Amino acid sequence: MAENNTRERLILAGMEEIRAHGMQGFSLRRVSAACGVSCAAPYKHFEDKQALFGEMIAYVNEKWRERIKESFRLENTVEASIASLAAEYVAFLCENPDFKAILMIKETGLDSPLAVQAAGLSVPAKRLFTLYGRKKGLSRQELRNRIFIVRSLIYGSTIILGADPDMHEDGLSLLKNALLDALK
Repeated sequence: MAENNTRERLILAGMEEIRAHGMQGFSLRRVSAACGVSCAAPYKHFEDKQALFGEMIAYVNEKWRERIKESFRLENTVEASIASLAAEYVAFLCENPDFKAILMIKETGLDSPLAVQAAGLSVPAKRLFTLYGRKKGLSRQELRNRIFIVRSLIYGSTIILGADPDMHEDGLSLLKNALLDALK
């Protein structure tokens, strides 16, 4: 049990380290110190830094899967479902700023497959966008453009609402409305 606890603490401390210092300034020594373990301890749990990064991404993705399993429900239209999923994602990122640092990570410092894993759409989002594209008769490029708009609204809202928690509920409502307009 203690081994799993140490592993999770290392993952969470690694996320805080990335949020505070970025990928280029990442230090396993600081992560170890934050957990109160030796500098060798991370290597008992992870082969190297890349493996730790991969586990951080997997941890955040698993927490996101748990969240949508618990709280996401399909709406009347695919557009409304996309808007609701996006608002839930923004709330998730605002509630977990260290997760945001992982999911918005730039490729620098990550092996290519890890960068794809960090930046990829979730399975429910892919399904919704596929349905949306078919419904609207969009070409592949048109769908990519719409996804870009949606992702821009998500990340912009995350930054705005993360900086002003008092605006959280109104901001999520504004996001949903903006997304519905963008997806018409």
